Amino acid sequence: MVAFIGLAAVKSNGQVVMKDFLTEDHVGKVDKAANMNGGALYYKFEYVSTEGARINYKLHLYKDKGMSTPWMSFDVLMRNLNWTYYVDITMSKDGADKVAALIFKKDLRWGRVKFSPHEGCGRTNPPVWERYTIGEQKGTPEELYAGLLNNYLMQLDKNVDFNCYAGSK
Repeated sequence: MVAFIGLAAVKSNGQVVMKDFLTEDHVGKVDKAANMNGGALYYKFEYVSTEGARINYKLHLYKDKGMSTPWMSFDVLMRNLNWTYYVDITMSKDGADKVAALIFKKDLRWGRVKFSPHEGCGRTNPPVWERYTIGEQKGTPEELYAGLLNNYLMQLDKNVDFNCYAGSK
């Protein structure tokens, strides 16, 4: 009975991570980006493929609104599990990979970023990863999901010097 009530409460709040969102491209921008000297940083999560529970994307960062040529790109793995949604961006430097992870707890409707940038690639020491709570925010699932991804990129922009990864693979 308790599990049924808990599940009903989760369903009544509406899903933020809808299955059909995970095979679409997602485009956005970070206003007043540290990596753009206060200008906008544009991004696109480009859907690549699905392999079981693994959803592959490519994240492209752009310096211009036209988004014609990516400034840099990263491999992204998304996993949409029953209670948790993960977005893992693989960032490479000097042959070493590190993963910037967004962990979103669906039932609690909050997410947190976990990442320790490569030596010399952090903007803040130590990095400050703020919890992002959807809570009682209003909007369509599309708007809430876009807000989740945008917050993820805003936090990365604030804490990571992307120039450190330019030209790396």
